[in-house]
Amino acid sequence: MQSNIIVTAVVVIYLLVMLLIGYLSSKKIESNTDFVVAGRRLGPFLMAGTLAATEIGGGSSLGVVQQGMESHGLSAAWYIITMGFAFVILTFLAPKFRAAMVKTVPEYFRRRYGKPSGIITSLIMFVPLIGLTAGQFIASSVILSTMLNLNYKTAVLIVGVVVTIYAIMGGLWSVTLTDFVQVFLIVIGMIIALFTFFFRTSVNITTTLFFR
Repeated sequence: MQSNIIVTAVVVIYLLVMLLIGYLSSKKIESNTDFVVAGRRLGPFLMAGTLAATEIGGGSSLGVVQQGMESHGLSAAWYIITMGFAFVILTFLAPKFRAAMVKTVPEYFRRRYGKPSGIITSLIMFVPLIGLTAGQFIASSVILSTMLNLNYKTAVLIVGVVVTIYAIMGGLWSVTLTDFVQVFLIVIGMIIALFTFFFRTSVNITTTLFFR
């Protein structure tokens, strides 16, 4: 009972912190540019944090691992490897987009190649984002429902409301800052889980050998 209360308190505090970050980020919003591209003032650390959180979030930490364990084996790593190549390519393309002073990739193609190119690029980018967003929501909702013993639909509703609120309040500022916090929590959690696994495994092996 006490452990359930502690877990619930931790989750509630975490969600409130995310909303607080969204509120504080809203203070930085003075124009459309601030909302959409964070005023073009994101440094390399914040950019690295938000990209890392996106790629080692639910899609990687849960989805890829599950696929690897169930049927795909090491081939499930294609998702991570592909994104690694994509980031290398973007390293060379990003300066061109930044120099063009556009807010989105489709806007760049619309200005350079005309309206049809902008529409096609929007569709190409929009369709995969539906799956990516759904994957993140599913992973977050599974974790929340498991931790709090909630109905899955209720967990989806909570996650959707919290994410939507802080994203609307602070735009890219709030998304980046929450991602930056989350990536540290993800990495620290994975390290703790890894050490716990190895510790318990070594204890079990030692116990088995000792009492054989």
